[in-house]
Amino acid sequence: MTKFNALILMCLFLCIGRGFSQDDFLKIECEVSPRHILQGNEGLLKIRIAARNGVRISANPEFLIQLEENENVSFAKIFFAGSELNLPTTQEKEGVFLDPQKEIEVPFSLNDSALIGNLTISGEIIFTLLLQDNWSVKTSQKFSANFISRRNYKIKKK
Repeated sequence: MTKFNALILMCLFLCIGRGFSQDDFLKIECEVSPRHILQGNEGLLKIRIAARNGVRISANPEFLIQLEENENVSFAKIFFAGSELNLPTTQEKEGVFLDPQKEIEVPFSLNDSALIGNLTISGEIIFTLLLQDNWSVKTSQKFSANFISRRNYKIKKK
């Protein structure tokens, strides 16, 4: 009977521990449009952010999206601040908070010499959360989106 009780306690601790991971604060969904991109053509990284109930994203300190450098893809820049993205905000007595319901779109170009096949765009969102008990946490959360690169036969190889 003690092995059974120990197993139940271990399962309980694992379930409680999973409940406090940082991934539960924010849900980040991202995709690349179009799904298939020819070498030398442009695409769009679309990012949607949803915060858990009772969690608010502070506008100060700055909300940042940082894209990882990738030799197959070119971005105009790899850092985007919340103020640049024109995300809607709400003013409350505790401060200014972002309303992340707007889809964030980041244009990019697939390089002429990009690899053919499955490619990934990765990055990280750096943000400050204000929780219900008025304590804040500055943290980050990674994201990635996959797409397929196709050969563009109109591009002349050197």
